[in-house]
Amino acid sequence: MRLFGVIAVVVGALSGVAEAGPFSSKSSQGELARRSVDRTYALPKGWLELGLRVEHKSSAHYRGADGGLREQPSGMTWQHSRAWLEVQQGFSNRVTLYARIPYVRSSLLPATGNDITTLAMGDAHTGVMFQPVRFDSIDWAFSADLKAPSGVEWPKDTGGPRNTGSFLTGTGITNVGLFTHVAWRYNGLLKASASTGYVRKIPGIVGYVVATEGFGNGVINPGDEWTSTADLQGNVTDYAWARVGAQFRRVGQAKIGINGDGDRQMDPVRHSAGQWLDVRASVGFEPTEHWLVEGGVSMDRIGGDTRPFAHLGLEEFSPQPGLEWSGKVAVRW
Repeated sequence: MRLFGVIAVVVGALSGVAEAGPFSSKSSQGELARRSVDRTYALPKGWLELGLRVEHKSSAHYRGADGGLREQPSGMTWQHSRAWLEVQQGFSNRVTLYARIPYVRSSLLPATGNDITTLAMGDAHTGVMFQPVRFDSIDWAFSADLKAPSGVEWPKDTGGPRNTGSFLTGTGITNVGLFTHVAWRYNGLLKASASTGYVRKIPGIVGYVVATEGFGNGVINPGDEWTSTADLQGNVTDYAWARVGAQFRRVGQAKIGINGDGDRQMDPVRHSAGQWLDVRASVGFEPTEHWLVEGGVSMDRIGGDTRPFAHLGLEEFSPQPGLEWSGKVAVRW
């Protein structure tokens, strides 16, 4: 109920903005295509988009070492929700700046007894989209993404398997991602797009890796990631569109060690490497170019072992299987 209350407040605030001066035409503002399939990667110069995206996943299964699905013991259910505040600014007709700030709710619901729930800020993303080349029907773009360790990465308890009083909402690690994007548009009806990129996860000292003997925090090297996406979108009218797509991720093996003098010895985390394939579908409604309402669903079809970091609730490292629903409301001016 709290989440719906937040959405209502944001929508109300955005409605006030929609009636105000920012929606008036500006001589320096670029033109935004009416149909979503006709738009380029870069938001036109002078445009600002403010949105709220909500995601929720409920899972009663996990994946073992072979990637196969298994039921959670004793009827437990894992729930993971995120509310993203998303901002995009058209710095120029070729450059867009963006920020995505999440608020995370993680909850483990046992068949009997009390649930374990954590509600806190997650790791925020900032980045830039650069589109140097635009043709009549083909777009090329590049983007750089920085994920800051802004979420909760210090457990309330002792860390490791004994951390049973809370979950983490951040990895404590900085990610730097570089991506290439390409899209092909057809006659205002269809757009096929694809992207590929590499995410460098910089090793660092974190609170959830501790020395087994003595006192001290440890170091984690999460393993870098290759990712690729593909989407097909269609606009039946000016107001409505539908999209289907998939995302493939290949994650390297994580390593942990002790932060100390001399050579740093790192030990691999068993079964932490893996491959994930998610499929997704969404629909959107845009009554004007200033408003967007979107709903979607996604599900993992292939996955690696989801147990190594599950006790910490770190979905970036060990995403649990399940159906994830999403919704978004955005305003542009």
